[in-house]
Amino acid sequence: MTADLTKQLDSTEPPESSDPADGVESKVVADAPAAASDSGRGVVHAVALIASAAALVVALVAAVWFGTGWVRSAVSDAPRGDARDTALDAARQAALNMTSMNLDDVPGSLALARSSMTGTLLESADKNKDQAETLAKQTGVGMKSKVLGSAITTLNSEKDKASALVVLQVTELAKDKPPADYRYTWNIDVTKTGDVWKAEQISSLSQPVLLSGGQAQPPQAPPADQPPAAPKPGS
Repeated sequence: MTADLTKQLDSTEPPESSDPADGVESKVVADAPAAASDSGRGVVHAVALIASAAALVVALVAAVWFGTGWVRSAVSDAPRGDARDTALDAARQAALNMTSMNLDDVPGSLALARSSMTGTLLESADKNKDQAETLAKQTGVGMKSKVLGSAITTLNSEKDKASALVVLQVTELAKDKPPADYRYTWNIDVTKTGDVWKAEQISSLSQPVLLSGGQAQPPQAPPADQPPAAPKPGS
């Protein structure tokens, strides 16, 4: 027993530590790099989220801006678009009415033509109404027409004025003769009277072209500044 105690007293090696704090310290030191890495990833993730949110805000603002701009443009252009469409429809209808003649109702055909006129054109038609009726009955030529093409060439919607190019196929129906088709090319100036657009001036842009049947040479077109009350084929 004395020998065992002597061995213990003579030993100079420090006893192994059994303090629990030593293990905790080691664990903290070991985990420090991992914690720092997680923290870095968290910062990067937060920055990415902020950047994404900012981009989303910019996209939303752009969408709202351009969207409302498109709406503003559509709303501001709508009245002009309506005026253009209505003026073109009026020019087309005026051309059809003025190139239609029902020999069974000459006064009605001339009245239909006048219904599409205004200004000096209407004044001239009213003044020459009886002469036009007599001439239509004497010639005995009926007419019907269709629009081959049309387009607005000028538009001043603020002053309710427009011009249109209208190309027509006019069919001459004479007794004891085969039908003859002519192509007319007209410039029609229209103006808004109340809520309706009407023709105030008509001019021929070229000589009528014979399409089929009829005469080898169509009649001469009337002067541009003197459109007839009821145009005849070739006018």
